[in-house]
Amino acid sequence: MKKLIDSKKKKEALSYLPKLNSELMKIAKTGVIKKGNATRNVSKITRKINSL
Repeated sequence: MKKLIDSKKKKEALSYLPKLNSELMKIAKTGVIKKGNATRNVSKITRKINSL
C-alpha cells in the first residue's frame, strides 16, 4: 500500500483498501493487534489516499 501511495496511484490504492481493511480486522480478531490499532491504521491510510 505504501508503494501505491508513494507513486500516487489513487485508483489502485482505493481498490486495494477493502482487502487491506479485511486483513487488518482478521489480524485484530485473532488478538495479534488490538481492534483500535487496526481501525486507526485503516483510517490513517484512507486519509493519505484521499489527500492524493
